[in-house]
Amino acid sequence: MVSVKMFGPLRLKTGFRDFTAEIHSVREACAVMKDRTGFPEKEFRACVFMVNGAPAKISTKLKDGDELVFLAPSGGG
Repeated sequence: MVSVKMFGPLRLKTGFRDFTAEIHSVREACAVMKDRTGFPEKEFRACVFMVNGAPAKISTKLKDGDELVFLAPSGGG
């Protein structure tokens, strides 16, 4: 099982804080979030990803016990 956590505006928007799932890649986690929330998958693919505290990409593979964090991209002005 992989622990998935959401932070920032994305967590507020989707209402998801964390969950565990049998997933094998960040890409698959984005698809699961789409299915669970009804939001477009592109919203999740636009995030910054961290796996076990290290930056990750959409193609990053996940293994049992990993922690995946979704961070909404931020803008500034």
